[in-house]
Amino acid sequence: MAFAAVKVCLQTLDQTFSSNPFLNLDKDEHCQFLSEKLGIFKRFLEDWTNKCDDLGKVEDLERRIRDVSYRAQDYVEELAFFSWKDMDLLKCYDRVYSTKGCLSQIVDETKLIELEVMKIYEQMSCHADVNASESYLLESSQEKSPAVQDIVVGLDDDVLEIKTRLCSFSSKLEIVSLVGMGGIGKSTLARMVYDDSFIQYHFSIRAWVTVKDHQVKGLFLGLLDGIVEFIDEIHEKHSEQLEEMLYRKLKHNRYLIVLDDVWSTEVWDKVRRCFPDDKNGSRILLTTRLTEVALLAKSDSAPYCLKFLDLEESWELLCQKVFGRKFDHSDLKDIGKKIAERCQGLPLTILVVAGQLSKLQRTRMCWETFAKTVGSTVTDEYKKCLDILALSYRNLPHHLKACFIYICAFPAETAIRVQLLVNLWIAEGFLTTGKQKTFENYAEECLEDLVNRSLVIVKQRKSNGRVKSCAVHDLLRDLGLREAQRENFFHFPEFFATADALHCGRRLSYYTAASIEVPWKPLLPLSRTLLLSSSEIAPCFWSRLLGSLQYKLLRVLRIVHVTFDYFPTQVLQLVHLRYLALTVKDPKCPELISRLWNLQTFVLDTRGILNLPKTVWEMENLRHVCLGNGCFLPNPMSSFNGCKVLTNLQTITYVDIMSCTREVAENVPNLKKLAIQGHGDGASSHPSYYLNNLFHLKQLEKLKLCYHNLSSMDFFPSNLKKLVLNRCSLSCGFTSSLCMLPNLEILKLECVEFEQHTWNLTEEVFSHLKYLKMVAFNLRVWNASEVNFLKLEHLVLESCYSLENFPHEVGNICTLQCIEVLSCSVAVEMSVQRVQEEQNNMGNDSLNVSIPYKGSINVSIPDKRIVDISIPENDSLDVSIPENGSLDVSIPEKGCLNVSIPENVSVSICVTGRDSLKVSISEGQPQCIYPGEGHPQCFCPGEGKPQYFCPGEGHLQYFCPGEG
Repeated sequence: MAFAAVKVCLQTLDQTFSSNPFLNLDKDEHCQFLSEKLGIFKRFLEDWTNKCDDLGKVEDLERRIRDVSYRAQDYVEELAFFSWKDMDLLKCYDRVYSTKGCLSQIVDETKLIELEVMKIYEQMSCHADVNASESYLLESSQEKSPAVQDIVVGLDDDVLEIKTRLCSFSSKLEIVSLVGMGGIGKSTLARMVYDDSFIQYHFSIRAWVTVKDHQVKGLFLGLLDGIVEFIDEIHEKHSEQLEEMLYRKLKHNRYLIVLDDVWSTEVWDKVRRCFPDDKNGSRILLTTRLTEVALLAKSDSAPYCLKFLDLEESWELLCQKVFGRKFDHSDLKDIGKKIAERCQGLPLTILVVAGQLSKLQRTRMCWETFAKTVGSTVTDEYKKCLDILALSYRNLPHHLKACFIYICAFPAETAIRVQLLVNLWIAEGFLTTGKQKTFENYAEECLEDLVNRSLVIVKQRKSNGRVKSCAVHDLLRDLGLREAQRENFFHFPEFFATADALHCGRRLSYYTAASIEVPWKPLLPLSRTLLLSSSEIAPCFWSRLLGSLQYKLLRVLRIVHVTFDYFPTQVLQLVHLRYLALTVKDPKCPELISRLWNLQTFVLDTRGILNLPKTVWEMENLRHVCLGNGCFLPNPMSSFNGCKVLTNLQTITYVDIMSCTREVAENVPNLKKLAIQGHGDGASSHPSYYLNNLFHLKQLEKLKLCYHNLSSMDFFPSNLKKLVLNRCSLSCGFTSSLCMLPNLEILKLECVEFEQHTWNLTEEVFSHLKYLKMVAFNLRVWNASEVNFLKLEHLVLESCYSLENFPHEVGNICTLQCIEVLSCSVAVEMSVQRVQEEQNNMGNDSLNVSIPYKGSINVSIPDKRIVDISIPENDSLDVSIPENGSLDVSIPEKGCLNVSIPENVSVSICVTGRDSLKVSISEGQPQCIYPGEGHPQCFCPGEGKPQYFCPGEGHLQYFCPGEG
């Protein structure tokens, strides 16, 4: 973490001493000296730390660089804080000196570190001329292939696929790549294929080498070890001689070479020349955790990505490892499956857990106790497991290490929103980029890099293919937590609850109520980040927590699942804040919010539309403003002299339509994402008066409009790439306006009302649209063909209950890859199926159609909890259950649930005790079981036919008007 500490400190020095109207500070000679030397340390960490042989010395030096960077950052930010408090400059220095020690001490330590850095530079220069081939590892000859686990589950299909690729009809030399995270079974799969009898027959020469960190000479020796008889003279040869020798042995032979565990593209570049291509079907099988390495091999076939085991496969592997081939403990099956599920499909984890289980008594009590602590019991096997995965972390570039550990700060099994993660990375100062690329784009590239390195799992992707949410495997998360604690980078009291460990915490993550009780007072003045989440703590506790000055250096404050009555004024003293997320009942934002002049991301949920003060136009560092229930944005020119053009602002969600004035649009020239609510009374009848001002937003790429009556759509800026219309009324001619947008790629029509319930596409052409989603309850007729969508790739139809048919000509779109049908009419489902059959008959097997037939909703309400679903006037709540689906609701004693069920849905509801249930069903057939003293009320209008059973003292009242 030394690299991240140096980078953040350099940013702090630059931002604090640049021209800043809020501070009166000049960069003295000491701070200039620090900037210069920290720049040297940054280059040293980038260039040399992975090349020095003395790892202990380098780790000690990294720790010293990290600590001196922390101390320098503390000094500068405290100086800025007291200067902001209008304290005399001399008193500022005295105050900081008395609390943090003299700056000269930091400078002296920096000079000592510089001497050590220069010594390492000299040593590395002296050794630069040493022949790299002399530092090879003979380890490869001893571990030329790993032993296959005696129990292998779930790889039969994978083995067949890899054998097919290796023995395909292609005569030229092919590279087959296996990609996946550590412990997922790449080497095991490769070994099973390597030892297969048909593979042994098919290839006359086979050789295996485990690459890891071997030098080139070691790789050649490892490969030759499986081909020729070793003599002493071979070890004395140089790399070039060994390369030629290997080339000659492989020439004119059909060979299979396995390069296991390749970590860099450089290794492949150095050894690829020794593999001749005699057009005889030779193959190279390469395993790696890095997608980049697999892609660089430039195989004709795509890299083969290994998947996690499903629950049944995980249980089978666990069961066979613990019990052998005979399982005779049926009473342990359910709890055993829960344990297997906790392993999240990673074979390495399952084997470690199975090893621990095999040492326990085979009783339900022992297994239930173990299930509660899966992963927390540290054994030698578990440490070895972490060591295997730690290779992925240690091989990360410096700038990605902090990003990866930050992901581990979120609770286990949590799907992390990428937008949240990116904004936090930027606020922390982990990322630097040039003028050609925004922080946000660079952050998404870093995330994709972590995904390609098999360290991060993609949970969901956006309609444009980018990552929407992600997660990390529990085993990797445990590795990240321990590394964060060791590096003093992040602290998690629920795992490491000791005062000593928390003494110098820079970042804190509290996600359980119990962890709040940890003695954490000493670290508050140094904390830069607080991630707090606990619905069990009273808001008054949080108010005391944000007491005066104890968080004066805080950069990130995110409090979720806690609602304040009013905006906490203590926050206004946290002048270093870059990220702020709160929930407040009172929809008022104080004018002094402009004191937070460093603020980049402002997230505030209120119970009403928020009135932002005019001072918000002073906050020139704002990048993202996310206000859950919308806001009124004041006119920037209304008698206000401190107004600035917010050139950094990229996101505003949501804003009231009456705030969309020309002055507002011109003061946010680089806005890229905007969501507008049409609740203003004056705007409802004349929305175009305000929406026409969107034309001035030349950089706008994403736009969402909610609750609008859109008679005209000529106001869209030409750069728009994504458009979402939610609960809008559309005129017949809306399509012609949208077709004029040259960059539109994503269009979502959510709960819109089409005029005359019809959407006719005749000559209109969407030239660049790739993704189309329609959630249209009242759409009856849709006429379209391949002529209207030239580049459409993904089509989603959802809740189109009234749609009479699906235009089969859409299936002829040559770029169309996927059609999703969710809760639509039977006619639409059958039409889409016919389209797929037609395309298959024409030889188009690439069209994927998804129609989920059987779905279910399971709702569990905790004891004594009441679930209230409040729907505003003229709004609606839609619960969609596919055909043959089911809705199961379990309500404990004193629970209460109000449910509205759409027609033609079968409902099974169990109510206990003295509960109250209200169900409104349109032409449905409810089946209700009410034991005890349940008291339901059922309303079945139209042709509803209720069926009920009330044992005991159950009491049922129902009313069926008409023919019910």
